[in-house]
Amino acid sequence: MTRCRLCDANDHEALAEDMAREMWASLATNDPHAEWHPWDEAGHYWQRVMRQYAEAVIRTLRREQGVRFSEG
Repeated sequence: MTRCRLCDANDHEALAEDMAREMWASLATNDPHAEWHPWDEAGHYWQRVMRQYAEAVIRTLRREQGVRFSEG
């Protein structure tokens, strides 16, 4: 049986960071002006925004799956 990282993750911050990084990377092909930068160069503002977005996605998906979520 395949384990679900979303359901089984004990380190919420690491999960949110990984999701934010991957979501940011997915935007690279959508930048019509070629102004996209890698995650490490994205700047604090965009990293914070993407982490907040990832945290919202995690909460939503866990709620839909009936997984209890506690903010640490």
